[in-house]
Amino acid sequence: MTPRHSYLALPLLLLAACGPAKAPVTVAIAPYAGGPLKISNDGVGPITSAVAFDLATLKVLFPKAKVEQAFLQSGEGPTLPIITVEQDNTPLAEIGKRDEGDIAYVRVEAGDARGPGDEQLLAKWGVLGFTANQCRAGEGREVNMTICVRLDAPQVAYVFGVPGWTKPELPPEATLKARGQLNALIWRPAEGAVVGAA
Repeated sequence: MTPRHSYLALPLLLLAACGPAKAPVTVAIAPYAGGPLKISNDGVGPITSAVAFDLATLKVLFPKAKVEQAFLQSGEGPTLPIITVEQDNTPLAEIGKRDEGDIAYVRVEAGDARGPGDEQLLAKWGVLGFTANQCRAGEGREVNMTICVRLDAPQVAYVFGVPGWTKPELPPEATLKARGQLNALIWRPAEGAVVGAA
């Protein structure tokens, strides 16, 4: 073997000495058993962007809940498939589907839900530290509501209702401070999930 050939063979010998490649490491997701349901930039409880819109998978992630396929009719648009999660007679989450088969959103509007900063449903807009420039007027299903997003949690939308507000534009900041309350938290994944992943 010439010196040139021995230099080429050395990396191959070093790789062979390391042994066979190890299998990829999988991280288990802890199922939701009860208590506060945390909504963060990463997901809702055990639901992350790696979880697909799959009834069997979601039943495993919520073993004590009633997890069912349903359909949502919003306005004059098409009927959309959703999965609902209910535990202890309380609706925990509504999960929407993208055309690609992964999760489009998870909407939480009941129960002991906690936002990224531990915010609870029905909290007042003025107490949560939002400013009007972090908010926009809701559209479609959220018409007459106010949608706010924090810079440090762009995947989580805070949906505020203002009792008596029926205009399509954003209420004045004074009105939000006086009457705005948190009605829902909606998480949307930053990227698509692998279908069938748990």
